[in-house]
Amino acid sequence: MLRPLGPAPRLALVYAALFGWMGVYLPYWPVWLEDRGMSPPAVGLLLAMAPWTRVVANPIAGRWADRSGRSDRLVQRLAVVLALALAATALAEGLLGLLLAMIGVGLVLAPVIPLTDGLTVTAEAEGRLRYGPVRVWGSVAFIATAWLGGELLEHRGAPVVLWSLVALALALALASRLLPVGAPPPSDAPAESPWSPAFVAALLVAALLHAGHAVLYAFGTRHWLAQGLDEGTVGLLWAESVIAEIILFALAPRLRLTPRALWILAGAAGLVRWSLLSWTVALPWLVFAQALHAFTFGALHLGAMAFIRQRMPPGARARATTTYAAIASGLALGLALPLAGVLYDHLLAGAYWIMAALALLGLLVAVARRDLA
Repeated sequence: MLRPLGPAPRLALVYAALFGWMGVYLPYWPVWLEDRGMSPPAVGLLLAMAPWTRVVANPIAGRWADRSGRSDRLVQRLAVVLALALAATALAEGLLGLLLAMIGVGLVLAPVIPLTDGLTVTAEAEGRLRYGPVRVWGSVAFIATAWLGGELLEHRGAPVVLWSLVALALALALASRLLPVGAPPPSDAPAESPWSPAFVAALLVAALLHAGHAVLYAFGTRHWLAQGLDEGTVGLLWAESVIAEIILFALAPRLRLTPRALWILAGAAGLVRWSLLSWTVALPWLVFAQALHAFTFGALHLGAMAFIRQRMPPGARARATTTYAAIASGLALGLALPLAGVLYDHLLAGAYWIMAALALLGLLVAVARRDLA
């Protein structure tokens, strides 16, 4: 008789479905938008809707999840609505129509990752798993779909992007049924707050470092294609960046770095990565720059999850993860993506210098705030 799956494989399957979806969305959704006639500034504005909606949706979802203890049920429902919202995007016309569609997609997508992270961090705090080896399966799936998405784009054209995302959202809806069932807090439990000066400083560091990815996320694929790289190579570059992330996540249990040390590493890597991308498209340098994703994103995210696990009480973890996503990858990217569209329209690859400046600022804050250790 087969034994029931434990929380680690269940969450690993959900991460695989979730980041398999992201493996198509991040590199190829801007290409689909351009195929619908959108200019670079319009693409930047449209991409900003997803992170902006995190600012609205995440606090509501986090508060509900902490009060009910049923993050799993909320993720299941949101995944189904995501598939429907994406399918409806095919009917959107013009900038206004696409803007409304992106707001709808963003509202249902926004809480899914942080709520899943909250379940994983709680399971880790209870000693039932380690975050890195579970989260790594999301990165593996990202590689597979980023490569496959590049091949499909090359042979089928931009329209295949939307319907691939619809299919992957349905897969996520099925996988989310495997999420560990949460338990509601005791009815007499006092309300717990995630806010502290150290948490505010952590959000500032993460916001600056996340915002530094804006030009790459919005125009990395477009710029490389314009410089003569083929779609398959671009897909491999995206996949290669996540291979480095996978290695870091797999090694995470062996690392003895504090959240502050991880954020300092992320800031230094961002300074190097964005500077490189500003002046070259030579393939060897692109390979090196993409490998630094292990630190610009991987170390940044591991630091945030470790900070939340160590500093946050159980009754505030869902709000902490959703607030982190709302501010660091929501508000920050929501401001940076439209700016990236304007910068790229005028500076092309020179826009990466502004991203390097953001990484430097994040690095300096992390160095200055010793209470982040």
